[in-house]
Amino acid sequence: MSPSAAPSPPLRNLSLDALKIVMAVMVVGLHAGFLRDLHPMASDFFTNCLFRIAVPTFLVINGYYLERQLDRGLWLWARRVALLYGIWMALYAPLWLPGALKVPAFGREVLFFGYYHLWYLLALLLAGLLVAALRPLGERVLAGTALLAFACGVGIQYAGNFHLFEPPVDDLLNRVQTYRNFLFMGFPFLVAGVLIARHEERLARFGTPAVLAAASALLLAEWGANMVWNREDPVFEIFASLALVCPALFLTVKGRRLMGRSRDFGQFATALYLVHIAVLHFTYDVEMGDTLRTLIGLCLASLLAVPVVLAARRLPIL
Repeated sequence: MSPSAAPSPPLRNLSLDALKIVMAVMVVGLHAGFLRDLHPMASDFFTNCLFRIAVPTFLVINGYYLERQLDRGLWLWARRVALLYGIWMALYAPLWLPGALKVPAFGREVLFFGYYHLWYLLALLLAGLLVAALRPLGERVLAGTALLAFACGVGIQYAGNFHLFEPPVDDLLNRVQTYRNFLFMGFPFLVAGVLIARHEERLARFGTPAVLAAASALLLAEWGANMVWNREDPVFEIFASLALVCPALFLTVKGRRLMGRSRDFGQFATALYLVHIAVLHFTYDVEMGDTLRTLIGLCLASLLAVPVVLAARRLPIL
């Protein structure tokens, strides 16, 4: 290589980037109501079971890379995520700002939890800061706190869905922001990724199709049980079995090791996640079935994601 030649980008595991794309597609299907107009039961399986693995898996992936990023400095990572969150909140302002100004309760919700899908970026930032704060206390404290937080989140959700308390407690428990937030969802799955990064050689043996199939069977059983015992209110954001499914899925895909140097695939997944709500928002003005909306939304969001990836080469938008 000549002295003036730019160094090659480091090798990446493109299998994980491919997984991120699949997870982003699932999120689009979840928000668009895939199959809801054609087969409600099949739609419930996809949107309230299978597709629920997407966001926790994103968090596991982020946690895996966070472990090394924190070694290079917390504030460099935190500044980047905060900037990303601020930019996309600003870009989405035409969709949330008018409602926030008219309805104070909605304004407070957006302020504390972020707009719609952008809650993920805020949860990632706050959960990452919590991981960094607990890191010096040791791995047992980090893992124990994460497990406790996850149990609390799942418990709150089940107590709300089964209406174990009277209003106004029941109303609070059934607010999605009560359990789907940085503490009860973001932090536990981020820690799962951190622990995998620290012990990936020991944990690699769990990255097999057989382990993934067994964990997925638990998810299917949990979803089925809720459909039978709580048919009136079976919608869940966090299943207890996701604590096994998502790490197993990550380890299985990571073990395939399709190596390459391009970051475009991973950034395409991020861009697809970030832009899809804008695309779906405008499809609601057109009368169409939810399945068609899913397919059109996915195609248009994918097309829009490409220039976003290209723009990210010069702007900090991904």
